[in-house]
Amino acid sequence: MIILNFIISAICLWLIVVINNKYLQPTLKNRERFKLYRLRDELSLLAMKGELSETSEEYITLLKLLNSSITVTSSFKVTDFLRFTFQMYQDKNLHKRIKRIKGNLNKTDNPIYCRIASDYFSIIHKILRKDTRILRFAFFPIMIFLTTILSILRVSEKPNAIVDDKKILVQDIDSQLGKYSSDFRQQGLALAM
Repeated sequence: MIILNFIISAICLWLIVVINNKYLQPTLKNRERFKLYRLRDELSLLAMKGELSETSEEYITLLKLLNSSITVTSSFKVTDFLRFTFQMYQDKNLHKRIKRIKGNLNKTDNPIYCRIASDYFSIIHKILRKDTRILRFAFFPIMIFLTTILSILRVSEKPNAIVDDKKILVQDIDSQLGKYSSDFRQQGLALAM
């Protein structure tokens, strides 16, 4: 009887995992993808109305980011999205362009662009936090526990440093996306007043 209960429990757990990965997670990620589509459409409308030049750095940079994000989230693979955010994080030219864009927005009067940019970084931040939840709350603590045991046994100290480095990297990317979102939101509010 116990074996039968164990088998039934294992089958139910397997079904939950399959349903979650096959239907629930893609549906939740599609919700965020549709928000990205909406933002891309709003950005294109700004350009069509003439409120934002199609050749401007602001338009081109945000449009490339939106299109890349939509493409990356279409696979519904966490690794693809994390690779994309890591590449964004490492791209120094992108950071310089975003800094120039924030400086240029003080000279222009376009709160709608600021809201679109803020919403974009907010959505990417939300997806990142959702995709790294297991990493932050399950994998990192388990790895720290195992490396602590290994360190106590004097087998290795290196994995602990690697886990700490990865944890810091995820936190840096997380804080950077949150900062970009709030910066553009604040500029948009300042321009709207």
